[in-house]
Amino acid sequence: MTDPVESRVYIDTDAGLLAACKKWATAPFLAIDTEFIRTDTFYPIAGLLQVGANDELYLIDPLPISDWSAFTDLLRRSDLPKVIHSCSEDLEVFQVLFQCVPQPLLDTQIGAALAGMGGGLSYQRLVMDCLGIHVEKGETRSDWLRRPLSESQCVYAALDVLFLQRIYPILCKRLDEKGALAWWHEDCAAITAQAEKPLVMSEYYQRIKSLWKLSPRQQYILQILCAWRETEARSRNIPRGRVLKDAACFEIARQSPSDNNQLGRIKEISPGSVRRYGETIAELVAEGRAADDGVLPPPAAKPLTPSQTQLYKLMKALAERVADEIGVASDVLVRKRDIEEIIRTGSLPTALNTWRKPLIGVALLEFFEKKQ
Repeated sequence: MTDPVESRVYIDTDAGLLAACKKWATAPFLAIDTEFIRTDTFYPIAGLLQVGANDELYLIDPLPISDWSAFTDLLRRSDLPKVIHSCSEDLEVFQVLFQCVPQPLLDTQIGAALAGMGGGLSYQRLVMDCLGIHVEKGETRSDWLRRPLSESQCVYAALDVLFLQRIYPILCKRLDEKGALAWWHEDCAAITAQAEKPLVMSEYYQRIKSLWKLSPRQQYILQILCAWRETEARSRNIPRGRVLKDAACFEIARQSPSDNNQLGRIKEISPGSVRRYGETIAELVAEGRAADDGVLPPPAAKPLTPSQTQLYKLMKALAERVADEIGVASDVLVRKRDIEEIIRTGSLPTALNTWRKPLIGVALLEFFEKKQ
């Protein structure tokens, strides 16, 4: 029997990609993976795309390819599932290269969690659990932009989509047997829908930790500062932290320096950043200070009180019991922030108004209401 890894197809021309896409169009599903570099850039640089289809393996060199239209059509084709493991970073690669995300997408990490195999399962662990095969990690951090790629790199990359092709039907069978196949599709559809939403620069400040420690005006300064940082990082294609680290943004908002001398006293900011961005930061801080109260964001949610924390523990225990009963990883059934949202608002968050609602959402809400 021919070894599928040895007979892999290397695609580095537009004509080769078009011919492969015609073959992939008849496949029941596509197993997809990407290898990329993102060390000194904001956007990931694709070094290799892997496709598994009809028990065959393909490696696509994106560097010389100029016409992706046929491949993009397949990514968007609604009757052709795209199977990926832990898709978040891969989705960024697709958005940069193709300005779209695969649909429908099925993330095997999510599928494994819904199948009761554990939350956040690594690819290596998934392959071992499903196929009993140990996967070496040797090429994970190698240089995927060098040419030619080594034989070791090509074998490593090809194995990824070889194993995904074998794992996909196993997960489908397990999820179908427990009536959870539709859950998998629903959760993955939510991920792709979120990935396709337009980026709102003014919301990036909400990712900063300890936001509740800032006043509404300080939060507004942080908001416009983070929006500027996002624009600067994207335009220069450098990591956000190369402009300003999160801790520096937080301290600028908290201390609200008015000039470079005050800015330079903030230990989280390098002298180089002060020289390069000092004037701009001072202008942003001044803008935040002068803004009308009507544009200030509402106060950020504070940590739970001791009594709320106790209630959270009880609700978490309830969720864990239900997760154990239905054989689903508890952190996939209910996230910490979802329970906290119920406690703070007394209503179900969006994530629990899904297939989770009859299984755990209603029970958590009723439990909360009884404790009031």
